[in-house]
Amino acid sequence: MHALLLGLQCFTALAVIVLMAVQTEEADQSGGGVMGLGAAGGSTASDIEMEVGIDRIVKPLTRWMCGAFIASSVLAAVPKETINIFYLLAGVVVYVLLMAYGGTVWRMIIRR
Repeated sequence: MHALLLGLQCFTALAVIVLMAVQTEEADQSGGGVMGLGAAGGSTASDIEMEVGIDRIVKPLTRWMCGAFIASSVLAAVPKETINIFYLLAGVVVYVLLMAYGGTVWRMIIRR
């Protein structure tokens, strides 16, 4: 079980690295300099809030992979003598709940 968690942790770490390397920056899309500061006046393509192209898939996938990496890291930190299926199932449930409702909860916290 512990070897499975370590394998999952390595896979998610590599996936996060690849997904971060594939993403395009807003500065690249607008033609501006560092962080889009070189753009001329007016609205640019980066002002549009909707993602275009492959970023519509890559950004949420990166978020899920980062969450999976954190969850597998926490579970891998538990000593292998105490790990059982309960910890794995509890980790999966917490992970799914955070990914499904985390944005809503975070927006509620910020508004207060």
